[in-house]
Amino acid sequence: MNTSASLILDYDYATSQVTEHESEMSASEFMLSGGDGIYTAMRTVCHGTRLFLFDDHLQRICKSHSVLLSKEDGVKQRQLDTEYWRGLLAPLIRRGLNRFGSGSDQDSKITVLVDRNRVAVQFVRLLGPNGLDPSCWVKFVSGRRDHPEAKSLQWVHDREALEQLIVSPINEVVLIEHDSKDGPLRFYEGLSSNFFVTRRVSLGRQPEYLNFQLLSAPLDSVLLGTIMKLVLQICDRDGISVRYAPEFDALESWNGAFVSSTSRLVLPVSRIIYGEDSRQHSLNASDPLVVHLRDSVRNMAREKSTQI
Repeated sequence: MNTSASLILDYDYATSQVTEHESEMSASEFMLSGGDGIYTAMRTVCHGTRLFLFDDHLQRICKSHSVLLSKEDGVKQRQLDTEYWRGLLAPLIRRGLNRFGSGSDQDSKITVLVDRNRVAVQFVRLLGPNGLDPSCWVKFVSGRRDHPEAKSLQWVHDREALEQLIVSPINEVVLIEHDSKDGPLRFYEGLSSNFFVTRRVSLGRQPEYLNFQLLSAPLDSVLLGTIMKLVLQICDRDGISVRYAPEFDALESWNGAFVSSTSRLVLPVSRIIYGEDSRQHSLNASDPLVVHLRDSVRNMAREKSTQI
């Protein structure tokens, strides 16, 4: 089994050659090394044997490519086709997992960087049981990202200073901002995640999670992450009310919250830090709706994954 922090494969468009090397870079450091371009981050499930939501990530690469790279010289139309990326990435990912994950049943985070000259793929092991934590803290910070519809490496550079605020037990920074000059303060998304809140709207319904409503930022104001899309599909399937009303002033009515991302899946939030004086607001990490969505996403790991 490989014992380095990560493994990196580089594919060169001009020569179609693949090189590989071990590295001590974290996933964040790897993305910062990418310069201009686009990225997506995937993960394995089922003890490293399957790739979660692979088709969604292929679609994301194509969409980000069309938004950020398609107007540049040298970009071929085939690079906007999911089957092109499947044919390129599947062998690279298979090779990397065979090299990096051989002899281990741990899951891995797989980060893909794309620019005009190359594709780079990094493999990093996810820690903890199944690579998942039980709950986390988040910190609210003023700000909002440009081009939320695409995963641009420029955003990785823009958020670098804010990432310095992520110090244990804080797991994520969530961006908040007024929606207009005189509008309400709203939450948007995390630096590498989507953010949701729950609140009680009724009593006595069964299952218990149906007594809660999910609050989210409007879909056109954030990057629609692969796990976020899955969460919304589960809500539609199970009759869960979703409201796109992320007003921060309603903080006291929030019962639970979670962040969603490829590596975290659905991670409950137990505390929010906010304001210049670092005030704290506690939440129920065992909120019935949060737990239902967390368990539903985990249970769909095999159904929504691809054998590589």
